[in-house]
Formats: sequence, C-alpha cells, structure tokens
Amino acid sequence: MKGVWGAALPGTDRPPRIAMACVGIGLVQRGYERLFSDLFQLMQDDFDLTLFKGGGPRRENEKVLHFTHRNGRLVKLLPVHKLFGRTPYHTECMTFALAMLPHLRNGAFDIVHTIDPPLTRLLYRFRARLGLRFKLLYTEGATMPPSNYPPADYTHEISKVPFDESIAYGHAAETTRLLPPGVYPERFPSPPDRTELRRTYGIADDTFVILGVGAINRDHKRVDYIIDEVANLDGNVLLLLDGSMDHGDPGLIDYAWQRLGERCRISHVASEKIGELYHLADVMVHAAPYEAFGLAMVEASACGLPVITHNAPHFQWLFPKPACWIDMLRPGALAAKLALMISDPAEYAAARCFEITLQRFSWHQLRSSYADLYRHVAAMTLQPAPEADCRKAAA
Repeated sequence: MKGVWGAALPGTDRPPRIAMACVGIGLVQRGYERLFSDLFQLMQDDFDLTLFKGGGPRRENEKVLHFTHRNGRLVKLLPVHKLFGRTPYHTECMTFALAMLPHLRNGAFDIVHTIDPPLTRLLYRFRARLGLRFKLLYTEGATMPPSNYPPADYTHEISKVPFDESIAYGHAAETTRLLPPGVYPERFPSPPDRTELRRTYGIADDTFVILGVGAINRDHKRVDYIIDEVANLDGNVLLLLDGSMDHGDPGLIDYAWQRLGERCRISHVASEKIGELYHLADVMVHAAPYEAFGLAMVEASACGLPVITHNAPHFQWLFPKPACWIDMLRPGALAAKLALMISDPAEYAAARCFEITLQRFSWHQLRSSYADLYRHVAAMTLQPAPEADCRKAAA
C-alpha cells in the first residue's frame, strides 16, 4: 500500500496506477520536463507511478523508450514528417507513442498523464482504435488557444489566464482544473558565502548581475530586447544569460557580445547548478509577452531574487506586486527600471515576492491537491470517444 494521499480506488485495495509520459525528459531542460520530473518525485511514494521518458538513467519505475529523436540522424536522413506537413517533433511523438503501446495493454494503467500535445492526440486515437482502458489526463503547457487543445478525458491547466480562456471557450468545468506547478525550495539552498560563490564564477562583489534564464531567442523570449536594454545601462553591470539553444537563435550569441562585450556571459548550466545562478544574481528579467507558466522565474523568486516581467495578466497573477511589472514592449522601459533598482534600495526590495511565491508554489503545499486530481481522474467513468474528438485527434 502506498502513502496516505494515494487512497485505494473504489472496489480495490490499491492506489491508482499512473503512467506519466514526457518525451523530452533526459534529453532537454525545459519547463515541460522539469514539471513532470518534479511531479513524479513528489507523488511516487503515494501512487503506483511509472515515468516514461526519452533519456537519462534507468531507475525503478522509470522507463527509457526507444524512439526517433527530433534532432536525431534518422529524422535528418528520412524527413518523413514533411510529407504530412508536420515537424520533427511530431515524428518524435509518434515513435514515442508506438513505443509506449506495449506497456499500456491489459489495463496496465488507470491514468496516462501527458504534457506533449502531439503525444496526447496520438494516445487518444490509439486508445479508441485498440480498445485500451486508461483515462487520459492532459496538462496544457503550450500556450495554445483552447480551440487547438488535444482531446483528453481531463485537462489540467497550470495558470489562470489559459484556464479562464478554456472555460470561456466552452470546455467543461467539471473536466478542467487549475493547478499550478511547484518548486522545491530546498533544492536551492542559500550559499554559506555569496562572495565565495561569486568568486567561483569570476564575478566581483560590486557587480550588479542581471539574470535571464530560458531559451535564447528573439521571437518568444525577446532576448535581443534584454541585450539592447542592458547595453543602455551605465556602471558595473553584467548580463548573465543561461538557456538552451533547442529553441534558440545562435545569432544572438554574437549579437550579445557585439553589444555588451565582457558585460555579458552566456551559459547553459546543469539543472542542479541553476540555483547558484539565482543566488549570485541581483535580479531576474523576463521579456516574453506571454508564458504558459514561467517556472524559472518562480524558482528565482523562491530564492529571494526580485523578478521583472511584462505587465500582462498572466504575470500579474504569477507575481501579484506592481513593482514586478513593466511594459517590456516599450524601448527603454527595462533599462529605466534596472537603473532605478540599482540606485534605490526600496525599489529593489519592492520587486521581491519571496513569501508569496513559497505560499502559492511550493510543491509541499501543492501535494494534496495533485493527489486529489489523480484520485478524481482515476475514479471517472471512461466514456466512448465522441466522433468529433476522434477527428480532432487525427488532425
């Protein structure tokens, strides 16, 4: 028998059996992968959980599947996805879904929990075609409009704006729930000596460090805007950009060095090292006009770092302090805000949301709510797939 949160299913003496599936775990470091990895860690002592992932070590209840990776040699040699107007990501999800099927036979799982939209569509369709008997729980983390959501038995929204839009669009409130991701504060302990930590990274104590964490690109994260704004600052400042190039723009690296020279560093540290960047920095900036959630920002805030974001409804919900918001679409706005924070300690302190973040987004606070979500979905009666949903899954 598992822990107290994973109560037995009605009519059984066992907790729900849950398959969590995320293609990128073990291959890339993004919000999708961190959310599912953390959730698996949080709930594995309470439920019968199996994590299906794309790479990394093989541990108990973690299965690494054989499939065609989007950046692999086979996709480049045989770009079959182009024949159907799809992307390498769709090929990746298709081959991952096929590799999962043998594990889903004979009622092996009560719930299959997904976050990749193409994988969700495929599993919904395969379930109908093959007569499989699991409930499909989909976590929406892709910032897509509700009209494009993949069909599923239950949809988990991770932030308020998409949840409100989903309900307004017509998705059923009884099969949709708002439940944010969390962070583990203990994963980012304060260093015993911040001066020594900075010395390790070759950063002087009096340098004002501006941190940006995320994919280094122009179109979504708008890293070029951050570079331009920091270039307009006087004084001893350093822009530290840490992020993946999986969805990045390699040209931004040269651009950053041209604009900032030694006042810029670009890295992609391992996940277990990211807390060091939060603790050595003075402020985190995020110039994207929208996000599905913003896990790195929440992590930074949980470490006590002030966070500056775009003045949009999602970020207002995420960090409910006006000192955190500026118009990131206006040239000069970020530079002016940073200059004010450097010169005015009160302005700097006003952009910290440490206590609010821990209260709302600690995994330990969220644990019972996620357990209730799993119990609720597991107890649902599996309904025949509507024809409209089958057509949607095939699209």
